[in-house]
Amino acid sequence: MKQLLPLIRLQLMEFFPLSALRNTADAAARKQARRRLTSTIVTCLACAYMAVAYSMPMLATLDESNYGLVPALMLTSAAILGAVSTLSRAGAVMFSAGNLDPLLSLPLDRKTVVLSRIFSLYFEELLIHTGMILTSGICCAIRLGSLSPTFWPTLIVTALLGPLIPMGVGGLLGLFVAMLTARMKKKSMFTTVFSLIFVAGIMAFSFSAGTLFADAGAVSKIMQDRIFGIYPPARLFVESLQGNLAALALFVGVALAAAILLGLAAVKGFLFFYDAINATASSKAFRMGRQKQTGVLWTLCKKELRQKYNTPVWILNTDIGTLMTIALTVVLTVAGKDQIQEVLETVFGRGREAAVLFGLIIAVVQCMNLTATASVSMEGNGLWLIKSLPIRADVWLRSKLLVSMLPPAVGGLVCSLVLTIGWRLSVWTVPVIFGMCLLFAWAFSVVELALGLRFARFDWVNPTEVVKQSGGVLLSMLITFLIVGAGAVLVIFLGNLGAAVLCALLLLVAGPIRLVMGKRAEKMLTKL
Repeated sequence: MKQLLPLIRLQLMEFFPLSALRNTADAAARKQARRRLTSTIVTCLACAYMAVAYSMPMLATLDESNYGLVPALMLTSAAILGAVSTLSRAGAVMFSAGNLDPLLSLPLDRKTVVLSRIFSLYFEELLIHTGMILTSGICCAIRLGSLSPTFWPTLIVTALLGPLIPMGVGGLLGLFVAMLTARMKKKSMFTTVFSLIFVAGIMAFSFSAGTLFADAGAVSKIMQDRIFGIYPPARLFVESLQGNLAALALFVGVALAAAILLGLAAVKGFLFFYDAINATASSKAFRMGRQKQTGVLWTLCKKELRQKYNTPVWILNTDIGTLMTIALTVVLTVAGKDQIQEVLETVFGRGREAAVLFGLIIAVVQCMNLTATASVSMEGNGLWLIKSLPIRADVWLRSKLLVSMLPPAVGGLVCSLVLTIGWRLSVWTVPVIFGMCLLFAWAFSVVELALGLRFARFDWVNPTEVVKQSGGVLLSMLITFLIVGAGAVLVIFLGNLGAAVLCALLLLVAGPIRLVMGKRAEKMLTKL
């Protein structure tokens, strides 16, 4: 324990570098410390904001006896994010981090070092769980007033121990995935594919857990089936909020068991995982092949795509929205037009054009996962290459916009075709939905890219720092949710006219930003 506490303190300094701010005189080091601290604070604020944005509307549609479903949904969302994130980075954090070998060279117990690395995984998920679960509890208290006596103790215990379940499951899978892909040439791509399959499996399991819509008016029943289907421990959580202490004890036992299994696997199999994960692919002689001349823009797009699809955490935070939207569209088509139409009329009222409403929903859901903001910072130490080549800066920015728009464009086309064929809608459904997806993807990408240029940082070590923790990305998420809220209000009160107003607002906001960005592109690139 005496050795573990200093190592845990070292891990906490990665999130709260207060000592560096107080004691470091170097300006660059202080700037980096401020960025790390800002990222931690903004992560908590973003999670709290998301919890408020989802919790308050849901509480308005649920009766008081089912208020526990709101924090349960936050728990489920945080658990899925945690499992996927831990799966993609567990191997690197625990067995191939940059400061691991120096720690192992010190007179420290190996078990202590491994446990400190596990704590690093746990604490990052703790920030997300705490921000989402506790904030949703505050929303429940504001909305309902009186709550059960066990509500707050259960909420606090779950916020503290809840991260252990996704960390244990995702960590164990992540160790084996990192071990199996260590000698592969495209190991990052394989990790990405496995993570997407893992998420798809969760969604498939949730859709198979009962009927999709047992009763279009029973919102509580729909939510309960989906939440408990996706994340079974959420059932124990809801029962605990209602005063079932046995359910709380079982939840705590499951959480501790998951963490213990990950710890035992990492400690007992340390040499096995360390050697396997740090293995490298065999070298291959370079051979000059016939090169095909391509345009500058297409070459930059290929470079951007290659960088994106070799970074699992990046693709998981962008394309997962498109994949989930396509899957949900297929399921809704199979479920039946009448039931879905009844739900939409219940939520948005009658007299809404199906093509416009679906186009708005599909476009918004897909764009909520864009991270064009990160694309500038992801250049890292290789930015000098872009600056040194005879490439116009606006073409470089255009390539990032096109790559960011690609998944929503493909998703919009696929979803529009599925709805048109499955529901036998008008042929105008395809251009309406596809056009709205393109407009939203373009507008969101322009705003996010502008934020990426403003808050660019190239001193990162792990891509997670850029894709999930940088200030620009988190600020773009806040703007996204504001637009989502504004869109929902406009459609509810103005119908199809509200969708048209929202599209016009996007053009009015993103258009001038794009013009200014194009004119000042060279200057912006020079300042980076």
